[in-house]
Amino acid sequence: MKIKKISYVDSNWELENINLGPVNLIIGKNSTGKSRTLQTIDLLVKMITQKRDLNWGGHWNVTFENHKKEFINYQFSTGAQNRGVTFEKMLVDNNLVLTRNKKYKKNIKIKNFINKGQFDYIYPPDNKLIIHTNRDIKKYPFLEDIVNWADQSYGFKFGNISPYSLLNQQEYDLLTAVEDIPTLFLSLKKLDKEQIIADFNSIGYKISDIVVQEKGEYSTINIKEENVDKFIPHYKLSQGMFRALAVIVYVQYLISRKRPSTIIIDDLCEGLDYERATKLGKLIFDKCLSNDIQLIATSNDSFLMEVVDLKYWNVLVREGKKVKAINKESNSTLFEDFRFTGLSNFDFFSSNFIKSQSL
Repeated sequence: MKIKKISYVDSNWELENINLGPVNLIIGKNSTGKSRTLQTIDLLVKMITQKRDLNWGGHWNVTFENHKKEFINYQFSTGAQNRGVTFEKMLVDNNLVLTRNKKYKKNIKIKNFINKGQFDYIYPPDNKLIIHTNRDIKKYPFLEDIVNWADQSYGFKFGNISPYSLLNQQEYDLLTAVEDIPTLFLSLKKLDKEQIIADFNSIGYKISDIVVQEKGEYSTINIKEENVDKFIPHYKLSQGMFRALAVIVYVQYLISRKRPSTIIIDDLCEGLDYERATKLGKLIFDKCLSNDIQLIATSNDSFLMEVVDLKYWNVLVREGKKVKAINKESNSTLFEDFRFTGLSNFDFFSSNFIKSQSL
């Protein structure tokens, strides 16, 4: 299950039709809404998993693609000040399967796939989405698809990763039932641990071993660098080295579970030098692309931009409270014209090429 498109509107902000692929790099000038776009996905996940209430006064329009290649379009509106759900609608391949309008409480219905596709009339409470009250994998499989997507969605802010704080204690996170980096590493099989060491070497950090030392309530992950006699505990690593290690361990953990997942990373490669930023960025994008992990990352790192194909870009542009995305799907001619300029990927973002075109 992958998210393909998202729009969101509230009284202060409007996100207009961002198209998403198997891996994604969201870029934009400061204050255009990169982090807020990820926070919008964060909020969507937490509302579906009931980790946040519904009193946000916004309208959502989200399209997913499930493992059957069916497109599920889910729209809903919520009111502020405990007004609850005011509107809900779902279509599967453009066929209506769910409809709800607060004005017509006696006409809320959902398609039953067991009962020859007939509609069931239901009566959910105002403060719950139908996805919270009517889960049944056989009757309403489309609801389960969305819940499973939310349950398998994770994320963090790259710049907040620190050897001194647990990854799952960040204020900004999508983590569900996931432990800190030493505990994640300890849970992996031998082959996964060997892959992490190989990946860490591939981005320029020459190490020969990684071990975890458990000390009561806390654990440390210790690194053995080549030509260095002693292991180095993770809290003595440089900030960039630990951030790179944390992301590599985390992605390998998701790969080891062999489940389709979504991971969002804000400010990927922030603070890394050219060699580590380009190699880590390419490694993470390639691993996610080849292992059914949908990656949605933001960054303004010029090094990272050079190694991520433009077809995976969303360039955000903001006018007032409205944010729209320029991408290859919505502006194919623009991207095709740029291909013949001979300019670098970063030039696509930093030059006036986009402004000079009529969008």
